[in-house]
Amino acid sequence: MQTILPLNIYQNTNKKISFGNKNSYELNTLKTTLNKIKSNNSNIDVFIKAVSSSEKLANTKIKKFIMQGSRAIVFETDDNKILKLTKGNHFPLNRPAEDFDVPIYEKGKIGKIHYYLEEKLYQHGLSKPFVDTIKERIKNKGYRTFDIFDGDINQIGISKDGKLYLLDPECAKYKTIFHAIFNKAKKFILKNT
Repeated sequence: MQTILPLNIYQNTNKKISFGNKNSYELNTLKTTLNKIKSNNSNIDVFIKAVSSSEKLANTKIKKFIMQGSRAIVFETDDNKILKLTKGNHFPLNRPAEDFDVPIYEKGKIGKIHYYLEEKLYQHGLSKPFVDTIKERIKNKGYRTFDIFDGDINQIGISKDGKLYLLDPECAKYKTIFHAIFNKAKKFILKNT
């Protein structure tokens, strides 16, 4: 059973980059935002190239740069959704999205770059029991937890309607490569019968 909490504060503990005058509210397109970030990080070129080839993606209005990881870069859009750009598939070994993963509104691929438009989650008021709940849900689906430690609320978030989700799909992996192959074979057989 999930606990529902009233949330109205977005708590972001990740590095922020500010654009424009602090007293004014400016929205930039994704392409413009990536070019501004590039001045701080040369590892952005692959994202800029992919975004440049998609007019829709390039013109997405960005409210805030949230963070960059080893394979992904994350933004908040002007309509309060989260846009993730990733080098390769977001899910380890192409595992399917599960009910513990953040709901995805739209996804696509441009070359080797995948993009995901996801629900915005909040971390205000989360504690160790919430982490334990997510870890249990991951294990109940037959996956192993990875890089999510006791009390590590940085890997989880809660939606406006109080549902708890895993923020980073890399934290739920197949137990072994055999499990990944078996799961794919099972889906293929069920689909063709």
